[in-house]
Amino acid sequence: MRGLNTELNWKVDCRIDELHDQFVCLGAQFFNKFGSDRGKTQIRNLQQIAFSAVRFADIEDFVKNQMGKGNRDWKAVGDEVLKQLRQLRCYSEEIATDADDRMVVRQRLARGWVRAVVGEYLYRLARSQMENSK
Repeated sequence: MRGLNTELNWKVDCRIDELHDQFVCLGAQFFNKFGSDRGKTQIRNLQQIAFSAVRFADIEDFVKNQMGKGNRDWKAVGDEVLKQLRQLRCYSEEIATDADDRMVVRQRLARGWVRAVVGEYLYRLARSQMENSK
């Protein structure tokens, strides 16, 4: 994967910071809907696809696929996931004029997004486990 120029890197990092609270809220939604049993596997699957996907659309397709399986938990969070991914896609189109740059911007945005979502989910999971062990 090619790199981005300094200005695009800065814009991507700033955007991730600006939207961080939204991403954290989504991580909380994942925890509230999935809990700890199945949720950890599901959130790790989302993380894996976000980091391994060559195309941003692969992440969107993964979410749609999970929702289409009839899983009520994914149906509960899926629309918000897709909304946030659409925000990131639109932003990449705003700041990157070159198609190759847009692809790299989307990947960086998706990885920043999933770090925040997974981080919040795992934080809530750890807190829940600590409270239950008391």
